[in-house]
Amino acid sequence: MDSVVILAKGDFPQHPIPLRILNEVDTIICCDGAVNNLVEYGLIPTHIIGDMDSITNELKIKYEDQLIHIPDQNENDLRKAVRWAEKNGAKETTILGATGKRDDHSLANIFTLLEFPSQMKMTINTDFGKFSIVKSEHKFDSFSGEQVSIFSTDNSIEITSTYLKY
Repeated sequence: MDSVVILAKGDFPQHPIPLRILNEVDTIICCDGAVNNLVEYGLIPTHIIGDMDSITNELKIKYEDQLIHIPDQNENDLRKAVRWAEKNGAKETTILGATGKRDDHSLANIFTLLEFPSQMKMTINTDFGKFSIVKSEHKFDSFSGEQVSIFSTDNSIEITSTYLKY
């Protein structure tokens, strides 16, 4: 399980880029609240993780073998899914459906990237962009006219860029 997608309960992807990621990955870990949308889209979850409070009984029965019930109420289902993916050998995790619907959940999901000091590469892709955590020097490709935001939660970190302008 090198590369996985975790689908959270926020807005289901509509943009071609996150949809391509979802369609091409072999392992889809679905937070229990996102299963309905994934199934309506036409894909089958590899694993369904959470406290199982947001999944219909019909889907619980249909996907019984994929259910990973983690009743802990101290963490949201996305954090449970990230911990499970890391524990089970995921090297790269793309999170979809992490934003939208509720601002407090969107913010908590974005902070999930900061709270996992793992070696696993994690990104959040939305219909409007991509969130990545960079822990050292990092290069990325961009194109003319693309919007890029770079910031640090630590004011002692110096950010420099080449070829970017505003």
